[in-house]
Amino acid sequence: MTTFEIASLMIAVITAAVLVVQVGFALKALNADHGRRKKQATFEFVQKIRPAWLEARHERDERWGKAPLASKDLKEIENDFQLMSTIRSLLGILEHLSVGMNSGVFDKDLLYIMSGSQLISTHKRFRSYIDKIQQTRPTAYTEFGDLVRDFEERKRMRPITDGNIANS
Repeated sequence: MTTFEIASLMIAVITAAVLVVQVGFALKALNADHGRRKKQATFEFVQKIRPAWLEARHERDERWGKAPLASKDLKEIENDFQLMSTIRSLLGILEHLSVGMNSGVFDKDLLYIMSGSQLISTHKRFRSYIDKIQQTRPTAYTEFGDLVRDFEERKRMRPITDGNIANS
């Protein structure tokens, strides 16, 4: 092997090593950007649904306080189309949010930090209504239930260290 061939080979090896390092940096930057966009989409979606969520929470708290719904409350809901519509709208929005979370479209860690306790309490308060709906539609609000169970498990595990943007 001549000196020129050795030099060419060393330059090729160094070029390949530099390329591998650059690809690593590019992948790290792409992952960080993806994480940031996912968190931004989560934050924006939660802000979008917040008015409906607050309206339904206010209606619920004003009518029934902080306790889970009782059987007399379920009858009241059945007899009030507007109230039923508000509750179904809220649960539908939370089901869509949960589908996004459970499928990885949104950032579950950020939602847990932002609204985990509220989602858990909302599910507990409407559990009897959800059970009643699931008697005729077994798959109704199952994604919401799965998300809440995940958040309840996280609450038991503490402390919260999730939600930061990784690879930044």
